[in-house]
Amino acid sequence: MKADGPRERPPARARLGRLALIGAVALALAPGTFLRSSIGTRSDPAVVTTTPRPERAGLSGSLALTGVWEMTSTHGWFGGFSALVAGRGQALVAGTDRGFLLDLDLTGPAPRAVSRSFRFTGLYAGRRREIVDLESLARDLATDTLWAGFEAANRIMRIAPDGKRWATAPAAMADWPVNSGAETMVRLGDGRFLVIAEGTEDGSDTRHEALLFPGDPLGARKPEVSHFVTEADYDPVDATQLPDGRVLILLRRVEYAVPARFDTAIAIADPRAIRAGATWQARVIERMTGGIFADNFEGIAFVPSADDPAQGSVWLVTDDNFSAFQRTLLIRFDWPSGSLPRPSPAP
Repeated sequence: MKADGPRERPPARARLGRLALIGAVALALAPGTFLRSSIGTRSDPAVVTTTPRPERAGLSGSLALTGVWEMTSTHGWFGGFSALVAGRGQALVAGTDRGFLLDLDLTGPAPRAVSRSFRFTGLYAGRRREIVDLESLARDLATDTLWAGFEAANRIMRIAPDGKRWATAPAAMADWPVNSGAETMVRLGDGRFLVIAEGTEDGSDTRHEALLFPGDPLGARKPEVSHFVTEADYDPVDATQLPDGRVLILLRRVEYAVPARFDTAIAIADPRAIRAGATWQARVIERMTGGIFADNFEGIAFVPSADDPAQGSVWLVTDDNFSAFQRTLLIRFDWPSGSLPRPSPAP
C-alpha cells in the first residue's frame, strides 16, 4: 500500500533491490516459467482430478464458504485459469490464459470436469502467430453464445454454439496496456456488456477505465466510458451479475515477494448507477487474505439454484500461472439473497 504524503526517495541500491524483486516475481508469475510437467500437445485429452481441501481460515466478510477443491491434471497445458462464467443449468465454463476452455458439471456433491471438454479456442493472427491470453468470459444463456476477452491484444471474440468465431479490436480499448486490459467482462441481463481495464488510468492507483457497450461488443455502436474506483493497489479481474441486477466484482492485490502473495476481495455494485464520464465504485463484502486463500483468484461466476433462481452460489477459480508455487483452486460461497441490502431504485 502507498503511504500518504511525500516520501523520501530511496537510495539507488534500495531502488535496484526493489526492481530486482519485482522482476523476480514477474518472472515467477509468467505462465510457463516453472512448468510442473512436459508440455505434450494441445489436443491430448485432459484427465482432471478434483480433490476437496479442508482449509477454511483466511476469510472475512458476509459470505458463507461451502466448498474448496483443488483441480489437477497431467496435461501439459492445464492451468492458468483466468476467467469463469455460468453454463447451462448447474454448470461452469472456465477459461485459461493459454486459450483453453473447460466445462465443469456442478450437479453432484463436488464439481466435475466434463470429459474431453478441455479444448483450445485461441485466435489465429497470421502465420505462426496466435492470440491466446484469454482473461475474461461472458455468456448469453438464451442463445448459448460465449464472448472471450483477450488481454494482450485488446480484442473480444464471439463464439457461436457451433464453434464459429468472430473477433474485434474495439477502438475504445486500443490504448489499454497489453498486460492490463480486458480482465473483467460481464454481459448484463439487459444485453449490455460491461468491460473494465485491469490497469489504472495515468496518474492514479485507484481509477480504472470502464466501458459499457449498448450490446454485443462486435457491433458498431460505441460504448459509454466511465471510471471504476477501487481501493488503492487493488485491480478488477472479473465480474458476474446477480439475480437482482447488481454485479459482483473480483478485486486482486499482489504483494511482491518470492513466492508472490495475493489479497483478494469481492465487491458489489449496481450497474444502474454508472453514468458516462463519471466515477463509480463497489462495496467490499468479502476478503480472502490468508492461508490457502492468499492465492491468485482471477475468475468469478454466479450460478443460480435449480430450485430458486433468486438464490445460488458464487464460484471462484485461481490462476496458478503454471507455477510450482501455486494451485488451481475452485471455491464456492452460498449467495445470501436475503441478507445483503437490495439495490435502491434508479434515479
